[in-house]
Parts: sequence; C-alpha cells; structure tokens
Amino acid sequence: MTIKYQDELSLAVQAARKAGRLIRDKLYRHRVTETKSCLSDLVTEVDREAEGCIVRLLKQYFPGHAIIGEEQQGNCTGEPGGNMTWYVDPLDGTTNFVFGVPFCAVSIALADHGVPVLGVVHDPLREETFTAVQGAGARLNGSTISADKSIATLERSLLVTGYPGNIANRPRMHQINYRHVIDCCNNLRALGSAALELAYVAGGRLTGFWEVSLRPWDVAAGMVLVQEAGGTVSNLVGQPLQIAEDVDIVATNGLIQQELLNCLSWRNELPTVGVS
Repeated sequence: MTIKYQDELSLAVQAARKAGRLIRDKLYRHRVTETKSCLSDLVTEVDREAEGCIVRLLKQYFPGHAIIGEEQQGNCTGEPGGNMTWYVDPLDGTTNFVFGVPFCAVSIALADHGVPVLGVVHDPLREETFTAVQGAGARLNGSTISADKSIATLERSLLVTGYPGNIANRPRMHQINYRHVIDCCNNLRALGSAALELAYVAGGRLTGFWEVSLRPWDVAAGMVLVQEAGGTVSNLVGQPLQIAEDVDIVATNGLIQQELLNCLSWRNELPTVGVS
C-alpha cells in the first residue's frame, strides 16, 4: 500500500532527529536562557538553533509549503491554512530542558488545507520517534502502536495535564476543578511537554490528556498520533478540534472521552471576578 505524504514523513523524521541530536548534545550545556511572554515562558539558543535546522530542510525540499515555527525568527514562510502548512515546535518542554529534567521533544506536523495529516514527535533523550500519517496508523520507531483499550473508566485512568507558560492564560486554567479531577481518576501527572504527552496517549502509556491555551505547534503532531492510534481528540466541550491561534484540547483512548469531558465541566466564558 502506498502511503500518502511518504516523502514529507521521511523528511520530517530526518529533520526531527537532526534537531534532536542538537538538543541531546546541549542538555546541561546550553548557554542562554531568555523569557518571552513572561518569566515562566522560556527560550534558549537551542530552541532557535533546532528550529533553524528544521526550517532549512523543509524549505529546501518543499519550498512551496508554508512553515509556522514557534520561535519565528524570520525563518517562516507562507500563510497558515493554505494547501500545505508545517507546524514546528523545535523544543517542546523548554522549561524541563532548562532545569535539566530529561523530558522534552521535537514536534513537526503537516496540515493539508488546515487539517493535520502527518505528525512526528521525537524524544531525543530516549531515541523514541512517534510517527503518524492520516489513514495509515501510528508508529513508534517503526512498530505499530495504539491507544490503551483496556481502561474504560475515568477512575482507572492515568491522566496528564499542563499549565500555561503565559500567566495571562492561567485564569482559564483555573476554570478546571483540579481537586475534582484528582478525586475522579486513578492519578494525575503534569510532565511538561504537551507533544510528548499526546504521544504517550497514542502509545497507551497514558489514558487521557487535557490542557488549555496551547498553540498549534504544541498539538498538531500529537493530535494526528492520537487519532491514528485509535484515540479521540476534541476541544474541551467535545467539538472537533480546530487548529487555531489558541487551542484547548482533550485527548484520550476514546473510551473515557465523554467521562473526562463531563469531569472537566468546561465553560467557554471566564467567571466574573470582583463584582458584588
């Protein structure tokens, strides 16, 4: 069977592994840490170097494609939502990287007319490469993977979440009653890399994931992985997930999707504060 986007997938894997070698070599040895939107939104020279090497490869082989990268140093081209758009997160888990916590990844996705169709999440510290192409399943280092279909209830589920790097988005995070979620599930984690957490849902290592106020490059690859592994992805009110400037996401093995949505009890509006 001929897999669509095979050339794009091969190049994305090559680019992710090349960036991954840079990340692995610079762990504990990076020199510059700066902030972006706030003190907790970090960036290093490794983020920028890794994005540069990925973007150069994509431009070389697919010059007509749009490229949207997290660091956006003038490397990115084209308009998002066109025929073909790449979403590049060169180092997802920068805070972990800065503090020496070995949990981060390279995330590269391709969207066709706004719909993610290809995803690569590469963990350079464990040499694990998760890949998926629309209609062709999900794989880890070439072997087929699937979401965990042995857990069908929230009380048995291992969940994972994350916290917005930009503190301005934290009021939205606080709409979730974390105590209620913890009481309803087996246990809750926050590992620090949305792309890798989504890959773990796809691989059956985690049962479900949610996070608010992410960016498209955080989730585009992971959502393809989860869907192709037989899981379910939606926004926080259960609607199909759209790749937009800001993304709220729930991803599970599929069996607990509605129960998790009910537990999160998401409201689209922020509560009124300071009004008597």
